Amino acid sequence: MFKTIKLKNLIIAISLIVASILCSIGIVSVVESKNIPRPKYVIVLDAGHGGRDDGSIGVTGTKESEINLKIARTLKVYLETLGIKVILTRSDGNGLYDANAQNFKVSDMEKRVEIIGKANPDMVISIHCNAYIDSTQIGAQAFFQESDKTSEAFAECLQSQLISQIENARKSHSKGDYYLLKESPCSAVLVECGYLSNPSEEKLLNSVAYQNKISYAIMCGVVKYFNLCGND
Repeated sequence: MFKTIKLKNLIIAISLIVASILCSIGIVSVVESKNIPRPKYVIVLDAGHGGRDDGSIGVTGTKESEINLKIARTLKVYLETLGIKVILTRSDGNGLYDANAQNFKVSDMEKRVEIIGKANPDMVISIHCNAYIDSTQIGAQAFFQESDKTSEAFAECLQSQLISQIENARKSHSKGDYYLLKESPCSAVLVECGYLSNPSEEKLLNSVAYQNKISYAIMCGVVKYFNLCGND
């Protein structure tokens, strides 16, 4: 289903990413180059929560919805630098629910699924942060839809890069019982970027450097999957 991203283009893209990081503060700048391939693939990035729904709250008050959006925006720039078309389900702090909805959570999730359906992407990546009553729990992890082999293979590629690049990443990807994974009309994965309930990881998640690092690891997982499962 996917075409291989050529090594030459990947080297050019990574070089541009590095230069962009060095020249930016916060979210990296968009890089224009005639050597970057035009979009061949479409990925929907879903920044979880938003609006009335803050998601998990960190031990010092960090809102998951805000961290999710920052990582999704950074990852969008990275993927676009590789020539991938990226669609965000939300691009600001607002939720996606109908203002008059009786159940704003259901309305919000239905809108995300609608956006995915219209985009008809090659893959969906939903960005989240975790929380647990045990504050010692730590580590980024990719989740897949159990009945979807494409989702499972993609999550495996993402997790391998999280493990190799992110300290304290969880040891393996896992099946996840999430609404978006079950209801998405296209294959989807969900990445929990860390535990806001863990003080040290909450601090990391608030760091621009860490947000860049985890975005880069996810991007490498995308490239790994395309190369493994693509065709010339």
